[in-house]
Amino acid sequence: MNENIIPINRHTQEIPATESVIKNSGNSEVHIDIHIDTMPIAFAVLCSALAAKQMSKEEFDTAYRQLLEMKNIHSPQAASVINIQPNEIPDN
Repeated sequence: MNENIIPINRHTQEIPATESVIKNSGNSEVHIDIHIDTMPIAFAVLCSALAAKQMSKEEFDTAYRQLLEMKNIHSPQAASVINIQPNEIPDN
C-alpha cells in the first residue's frame, strides 16, 4: 500500500503514541533566565495618557526622562530579569 494514501478504515488501525518521557536523566537542575523589555509597554502607557489629555507635554517629558533614568539605574542592559530556580516553582 502506498504511504501517501490514507485507508478508509483508518479509525480501526493502531495509532502510534507520540509521547516523550524523560526520567532519571541526571540533568534535573535547570536555571531559566527570562529577559523581558517592558520599556515599550511603559512608553505606550505614557503616550496613551498624553493622547487622552491625562497629562501635559511637560509631565510626559518628565515621566519619560524618569523612566529612562530608572531603566539605566536598575538595568543598564535594557531588560528586566526574572530568575526562576527549580525549587521555587510551585507544584500544582
